[in-house]
Amino acid sequence: MKTFIGKNLLEKINQLFDFTKFSKIGILTDENIPKSLVNQAEKSLNRKLIKIIIPAGEKEKNIETVKKIWEIMFQNGFDRRSLLINLGGGVVCDMGGFAAATFMRGIDFLNIPTTLLAQVDASVGGKTGIDFLEIKNGIGIFNNPIGVVIDVDTLKTLPKRELTAAYGEIIKHGVISGQQYFDLVTSKKPGEFSQKELIKIIKQSIKIKSNIVKKDPKEKYLRKVLNFGHTIGHAIESLSWKTDRPLLHGEAVAIGMVVEARLFGTTSKTIKKTIINAGLPTRITNIKTEDIMKSILSDKKNFRGEILFSLPKKIGKVIVNVEVPKELLIKAIKSVII
Repeated sequence: MKTFIGKNLLEKINQLFDFTKFSKIGILTDENIPKSLVNQAEKSLNRKLIKIIIPAGEKEKNIETVKKIWEIMFQNGFDRRSLLINLGGGVVCDMGGFAAATFMRGIDFLNIPTTLLAQVDASVGGKTGIDFLEIKNGIGIFNNPIGVVIDVDTLKTLPKRELTAAYGEIIKHGVISGQQYFDLVTSKKPGEFSQKELIKIIKQSIKIKSNIVKKDPKEKYLRKVLNFGHTIGHAIESLSWKTDRPLLHGEAVAIGMVVEARLFGTTSKTIKKTIINAGLPTRITNIKTEDIMKSILSDKKNFRGEILFSLPKKIGKVIVNVEVPKELLIKAIKSVII
């Protein structure tokens, strides 16, 4: 898999891959993606793209939306030599990858993430999927794209909240990798990094995740370190969709890290302070402790009914498959509920 990171890449995408070998090319986006980005890709490729536009938002990441994507692909004569370009955030990349991986038992796809969160997280690692029965990414498959194109110019129109939310994952990478990267990504507030500094952060986050994924692509053991903050984070993210204050993924992960860091204690204050400084939430409202407990029982990382966590012993060292006493877990969850 080839990964390209830089500026103005969308305008010269035709120079990065051989697109002549594909019988048809589709481009999947959502309603929030500026048409100018699609036009840039089409102009660069100098060929007609089959445009597949879906409603925006996590609530659309379901089998019904995937069925619509498959339907459009069949209607337009896609075959096994076709390509699907996923141009958008994490929902588009995850769901587009899943749709491509299952269409006619698998066609190639290319990810062009347009949000910072997707650039540092969903764009790499080979995880594709959809939400099911209110379980985030409950259905999916491991399958890598032919490549990832990260054009930081696509971030210029990104809302401040979306940019800030991405630091939930970026800070997590800092906790996993060590003090040097942790200090870098927490040295300024999210909006204060220059484009050059942002490119450096994106490259390093991708390197951290890629190195882990290469050693454990199917998440048998080592890759589980990437789940820090996600057992609780996924639960409260899914539950927040039912409230009047739905959380973005990075925001939910930030709260999840606050809760899970308390379970070991040694890094708790440092991580919470860092999250507050980044402008990320550390508390939740309108969600009950018992609902969170019920939700995490469906977590993919569980084994034989036991809830297993990935917890930081210190910055740079995360322990996986940690069982936590129920009483301690409930106490930690209650600490973030208003």
